[in-house]
Amino acid sequence: MDDPESTRGVRFDPFADDDETPSSRTVPDAVHTSDLSMLLTNPVLAEHKRYCDRCKRPVGRSTAARPGDTEGVCTHCGTVFSFAPQLEAGELVAGQYEVLGCLAHGGVGWIYLALDHNVSDRWVVLKGLLHSGDPVAQEVALAERRFLAEVTHPSIVKIYNFVEHPGIDGNPVGYIVMEYVRGRTLRDVLTELKNEAEPDEPKPMLPVEHAIRYLLEVTPALGYLHSMGLVYNDLKPENIMIGDDYDQLKLIDMGAVARIGDHGYIYGTQGYQAPEIAATGPTVASDIYTVGRTLAVLTLDMPTAGGCYVDGLPTPEEAPLLAEYEFYHRLLLRATHTDPARRFHSAEEMSTQLDGVLREVRAQQTGSPYPGLSHRFSPQRTTFGTDLTISRTDVYVDGHRRDECISAMSIVRALPIPLVDPDDPAAPLLSVVHSRPRELLDSLHRAREAADNDAASSSIEIPLAEVRAHLDLGQPRDAATILESLDHEREDTWRVDWHTGLCALVGGDFEAAFARFDSVLSALPGEEAPKLALAATAEMWCEYRAGERVEQWRQTAEKYYRTVWRTDHGAVSAAFGLARQLEHRDDRAHAVEALDEVPPTSRHYAEARLTSVLMLVHDRPLAEVSEQDLQEAARRVELLAHDERRALQTRVLVLGVAVDWLHAGGTPETSRILSVPFTERGLRTGAESALRALARKAPERRHRYTLVDLANLIRPTTWL
Repeated sequence: MDDPESTRGVRFDPFADDDETPSSRTVPDAVHTSDLSMLLTNPVLAEHKRYCDRCKRPVGRSTAARPGDTEGVCTHCGTVFSFAPQLEAGELVAGQYEVLGCLAHGGVGWIYLALDHNVSDRWVVLKGLLHSGDPVAQEVALAERRFLAEVTHPSIVKIYNFVEHPGIDGNPVGYIVMEYVRGRTLRDVLTELKNEAEPDEPKPMLPVEHAIRYLLEVTPALGYLHSMGLVYNDLKPENIMIGDDYDQLKLIDMGAVARIGDHGYIYGTQGYQAPEIAATGPTVASDIYTVGRTLAVLTLDMPTAGGCYVDGLPTPEEAPLLAEYEFYHRLLLRATHTDPARRFHSAEEMSTQLDGVLREVRAQQTGSPYPGLSHRFSPQRTTFGTDLTISRTDVYVDGHRRDECISAMSIVRALPIPLVDPDDPAAPLLSVVHSRPRELLDSLHRAREAADNDAASSSIEIPLAEVRAHLDLGQPRDAATILESLDHEREDTWRVDWHTGLCALVGGDFEAAFARFDSVLSALPGEEAPKLALAATAEMWCEYRAGERVEQWRQTAEKYYRTVWRTDHGAVSAAFGLARQLEHRDDRAHAVEALDEVPPTSRHYAEARLTSVLMLVHDRPLAEVSEQDLQEAARRVELLAHDERRALQTRVLVLGVAVDWLHAGGTPETSRILSVPFTERGLRTGAESALRALARKAPERRHRYTLVDLANLIRPTTWL
């Protein structure tokens, strides 16, 4: 493991060693003397870092009789080693670069600070070889030059030049001339946090939202390298530099960059490096692994063994942060999965999920929504459960009782659908076919007959589109038959899992549906859609199952509904779902609070207001209903639009509850409610008037008579 103390004296480069002490020098006026305090007065590589490049055994170690040599010959394989700097302060390299001193030691050599006299005395960094006579190290430098000549990215340190300079033995030594970045590394940031903490405090780590933001700037740079067929290989806090004014973030130390699949000399850092890299060579997946490990090291007190970070992640019980931020934990698990095929497939994919997790983290921390546009799912096609509660009052209108349970088909038809993979062979076809289910099936059937068999068979999007069409048509068996024929071992298995979960939900197998949606969430932890699906599935389980586990499922539904709604106030299905779960545990105040967050611009705003009225006074023991609840419900009814179709029936309900409240012994302190006297006679008169108004609008004669009878029953007694 890289000791945090190793970079304390080297604020501009991640390669300082524990025993390297800083100093200052007298230099030209163009140089900031405060920065030069980072130069090393005694640039000696620590003994515990001295290994033979060929046999990997320790060399240059001290004994009881003598100190360790910085130069010599390996006693095991006869390879010459030298850990001494090749350049001294004041030395001019290639007639252009004046060496100021050593900054630190990197993976393949010393790092020098220098002045470029040919370009306005700008500061540059020279990176030399570990061994001037070592052909492997020489090859690394030459390869690095080839790789980096074409690299131009704002988040990657610039490579200016590649020069040679005579070494101590007279042989030419190669040096890379790089941009000098003034600032501090993320390792420096961790060290500062540690130094500022009290001795009895837990080890301070970077706030999770800060760590994610930093890595969101890193992933585009990695994606850029991947697009060039290159892998960075050595991402870690020491190699991420933050500008002094926080105006830039750059990857430094390009010494480990390699071509994808290159099985040559691979550099990296144990504890960050992917476990399979020796067998596979550098890959996009191995770089993704280092992103996950870097995030973990920045935010968690990671265990160590033998001076290195231990593979794996702590459990949520061991690291409360992971329990607090479930989706951050899921993201780390996927990024650092032991199977490379199970990790994020690209830096871009991981970046989009990081962004989604960050939005949820910020919403959780601030209480304000942070919505975003998904790159994997469509918007929610429609809503579900928004009129589930208020529709109970429709019995006043037509005499028909409504189903008070949410239905699977309403969920399936409302949930977002996965966006078509643009790389799928059928993507162009699916972009122009009909959207109505029956026409879609006909179009796809004709396309299958006309298309090349290989192209049709290799498309996953065609059968998945057919599955969705059958589900929308209420044909879950046909959809399930298609899913059974698909290859479930594909890399994009989350798409199959999503549709399989939908089929299981419609079929009533809620446990199987939940497992599939949970698998999608583990693959895409920053997405809203699987969380909404999990919440709805858990609620379905509670509605149609019984037993000791109901409360557990109810809590799960509440958790995921809350996450979705807290992050995105456009997902109104989640607001109503959350309110229902809170009502079940009799937390009506927070249920009303959730409904009140539905924005006035939403087409479901009125439904939210009406539902909140029922939450306040309906289906509650009268002893728990207060006059304040009744007055608040009445106030909400009076604020409804004059043309709100359910206003009249809701008025009847509130007046009826108020009558029952008086009969139960309630004594009002106010004189009026809903524009009528808050007396039994006033309430009955108001309810009678509303019922007769409903009767005039009733669609069926029989129900009209029922409403008139009810009005006569509730009217106050009159004496002739």
